[in-house]
Amino acid sequence: MYQLIWDKGFDAGRDLSQKNMDKLAAEAGLNMAKFKTDSEGVCKKIIRQDQADMAKVGTTGTPAFYINGRFLSGARPIDQFKTIIDEELKKANERIAKGTPVNNYYNEWVVKKGKKSL
Repeated sequence: MYQLIWDKGFDAGRDLSQKNMDKLAAEAGLNMAKFKTDSEGVCKKIIRQDQADMAKVGTTGTPAFYINGRFLSGARPIDQFKTIIDEELKKANERIAKGTPVNNYYNEWVVKKGKKSL
């Protein structure tokens, strides 16, 4: 189904309509009753919750990137990514040099001390 969505949904004119998804699910041989039940029920609930959770930290669309917790929204030139990555590597190397264990860096400086919400 994933490959069909990519090939016949996204690449073929970005047709991600429910009608096209139903067609692709049938083509993939999915159990259509379960597909429709899941599409209208639990899947929508999960997606809505994910959207609400991401909106709490400022992500309201795609593409969205987090580099060590730093948010970068939208399609950006590679140089902007490189700048942020270089800055984050510098910070990480400095903190590790001051005693933060390499294996604890992400959890200590990104997860625990990172921005939790707007």
